[in-house]
Amino acid sequence: MGEQEDSKELAEGTAAELRGNLMKPISRRKLLASLSLAGAVIAAEGLILSSAFASAKEESVTDATYGKRGGGGGGGLPGLTSRVEALEACCDGQVQLVDFGADGTVTADTAALASLAAYVNGFPNGTAPFFTVDGLPVRVGINRASAPMKYTISTGVQFTRPVELMGSLSKVLDYTGTGAMLTMGPDDGRTSGNLFRDDHYIMEGLHFTGGKQMTVGITFTPFTGFMARIKDCVFNMFGNPNSWAIDFQAQNWWPEITGCRWETYDTQSKNFVKAIDDGRGGAYRGSGNSRLSFVDNKGKWHGEIGNGGIGIYTNAVKTLISRCDFENAGTGIQLGYPSLKTEVENCYFEQYTGSVSIRLGDDTAQPNNSINLISIRGIFCNLHQAGKFLDTGNANVIASGLDVDGVTLSAGQEQSPVLNLNDLPGQYVRVRNIVASYQPLLPVTTNPIKVIDVDGVLNKSVINGALAASQFGDNYTVPAIALKQLTDMWFAVTDFPSCTASRVKLDHTDYLRTRFSPYALKFNQGGTGTYKAVFFMVPNLCDMVGHVNTLQVFARSSSAANLRIVPKAAYNAATIVSVANKNETVLLTSEFQEFTIPFFVPDHENLNQDSWFILELNMPDSADWYEFTGVRINQADFGLCHSNNTMTEGETLAAVRQYFERRSVVLSGNSFSKMTLDMASKARALTSAVMTFTSPAISPINGVEVQGGAVFNLGTAHTDVEAVVDFDTRAFYF
Repeated sequence: MGEQEDSKELAEGTAAELRGNLMKPISRRKLLASLSLAGAVIAAEGLILSSAFASAKEESVTDATYGKRGGGGGGGLPGLTSRVEALEACCDGQVQLVDFGADGTVTADTAALASLAAYVNGFPNGTAPFFTVDGLPVRVGINRASAPMKYTISTGVQFTRPVELMGSLSKVLDYTGTGAMLTMGPDDGRTSGNLFRDDHYIMEGLHFTGGKQMTVGITFTPFTGFMARIKDCVFNMFGNPNSWAIDFQAQNWWPEITGCRWETYDTQSKNFVKAIDDGRGGAYRGSGNSRLSFVDNKGKWHGEIGNGGIGIYTNAVKTLISRCDFENAGTGIQLGYPSLKTEVENCYFEQYTGSVSIRLGDDTAQPNNSINLISIRGIFCNLHQAGKFLDTGNANVIASGLDVDGVTLSAGQEQSPVLNLNDLPGQYVRVRNIVASYQPLLPVTTNPIKVIDVDGVLNKSVINGALAASQFGDNYTVPAIALKQLTDMWFAVTDFPSCTASRVKLDHTDYLRTRFSPYALKFNQGGTGTYKAVFFMVPNLCDMVGHVNTLQVFARSSSAANLRIVPKAAYNAATIVSVANKNETVLLTSEFQEFTIPFFVPDHENLNQDSWFILELNMPDSADWYEFTGVRINQADFGLCHSNNTMTEGETLAAVRQYFERRSVVLSGNSFSKMTLDMASKARALTSAVMTFTSPAISPINGVEVQGGAVFNLGTAHTDVEAVVDFDTRAFYF
């Protein structure tokens, strides 16, 4: 009883001193001693040490402050703000860790942190009227200039009410314990948020290191820490491969992590931030934290290359990750389910072997694995010829509404997709601007992924790239040492004596895997020789001049064989030059692969409206057969992977006839010795316009071009003429 009476007397005496002698200073020791004993008095008098209401004003504490913001008049207690200002003035602004005996030794520092937590937790929370005391943080400091430079903590602490920890980067907190270093919030089993009472847990300017045996550095208990703020802190060599520096356990809403620095230099893959609702045994897994803001943070994993940890792993809805750097992280950003409407913008990445900038989905499949409406904009990533930009955490992840714009990938792996998505139905991506040389947007999949060209300006019109139309039938003999027209827009040349070609219909699986290509051109090798090549022609070279273009083609062969892909510009018949950025040889297999090749077409004095683009597919090896289809051109520096079914067969044939025509002509009842036929606007007959007679048998006749058509002299008059007329577009030869 004696000790209780002494404590009560001391507390009441201190309260009376504060009530009646606000102008007189109180010693820090006496204040701390009284606060450790007089929680009831603190609650009664409302003496809350809070930076939320007690800003660093230079207003003196006089009778003039009485009655402000909640205080009574006359001789009563001062208003809440004035009382806080008075208390902070007595404490030189904020209570410090060193006030509890911290001196740079592990025993004293650990005990001091425990006492600091007890001091903070001794303040009431949520007992005063709404918006008056609820959730106001107690402000304490670890930043006194004269204090030790380093504190070693062997046992973590828990703050059960809002706190504001103010640090200095020159004061290092070295954690050597095994559990959590700082636990924020009361883990009282609540199942809903106690809004405005457990909001403002704030850490600013703290410097962390150690943690080699810890489970977590800073952890927020479920349904607490709403609107938590971690600002301008440094995490230097903090943690281990099985820990996280910061962990939001479940349903911790509106947290902000801004201006922080993450640095590691050893071979351990340390992890920075986790917010995936996996606390409390995963009872809230998949429910989605909310509105996490991760802005202006810089992370570097400068230890063993390719052995970085995770930068941020979150499933929060409407997360914002902005202006952040991830250098050599194993995974820069991982978005678990649901992560709905998350935005990743203006970030920098560097990736090495086995690492990825952005990962969609959890590493272990969840009951729901749909990651929807993710926006990725304004990104620069150096892939060092080894890393990936985006992939999935597990084989069940479905990405719908992925929006990609302003992404630049440097030194990516050639022919490696920009977006490594799963082969699953129901996926689509929206695309604007990407720079990713020699990289397709998507992998080859049996379940086609819908591509939405948002601005509708990236696709270059390519006619019959998937062989939808053929005016020459489906089977062709390729003579030696002569350019042979195969089907519309496709040619071949070889010195092999017995080569053939055919237009083959693809089965359902290949139709899907080649992005809806109905047919392929099959080239069969015969005999021996030194060269063989297939050519695909695209009109309107003028549309490609002066900027980067990217072509894509699907190809396969009967056995492993090389293929040289050479883009060329045919300015006129005498000026045909390669416009490849470099020599590109790819290895074919028996399955269709999609190859993505950028090229640049310079201006030339012979450029005119009749100039053409030529895709040369050179086959240096001796596979029995090769197949090609799905030629497309994207007016940008990446492979857009758009569909091949944008035109029907009839529309394709109509487009082909603008440049090359093949007609059946039947004239009967009268005698004809000369025929004049009109042509499409861009067709050119020249001397290669040929009329071949089927009845009666007459030798083929070359036509002579006239205005808008071609004239054929039959030699003698004929009746009931049946013929096929080819308006050949070969205005140049090669």
